[in-house]
Amino acid sequence: MTRFTRNANGKPVFHGRAYEMTFGSRAQVWHGTAYKTSGGLTKSHLIKNKAGHIVSKSKHTTAKKEKRLVKAGYGTKKGKFGFVRLGKSMKGNRKHRGSKHHRGGMSALSPSSYDGKGVGTSGVDLQFVSGNSA
Repeated sequence: MTRFTRNANGKPVFHGRAYEMTFGSRAQVWHGTAYKTSGGLTKSHLIKNKAGHIVSKSKHTTAKKEKRLVKAGYGTKKGKFGFVRLGKSMKGNRKHRGSKHHRGGMSALSPSSYDGKGVGTSGVDLQFVSGNSA
């Protein structure tokens, strides 16, 4: 580890340059207020990513090489913007058909006060009783 000295104002000096503090956040290191982070990253180890966040240069490159989205089944398709899920969709999946059918929900024709006496079974009559008639 590099030994540092302090100047007349009591600030640590590294490689001929005075800093406010030895350790600081990534932003403080990036802006030159601190010499390094608590993890030991200096300015040469840091980079700004696409979102504008200050990140570790080595972690950034290894994560890019990892290609997590591609391994998870995402990729590009002609006519679509950005990464989309590739492979079979659930729409045409035979197994999925039953679960789609068994989903709950409100019935359009289920009035709470309807007792079923004296009314036909056609949709118009039911709607009239339930108060949904136009």
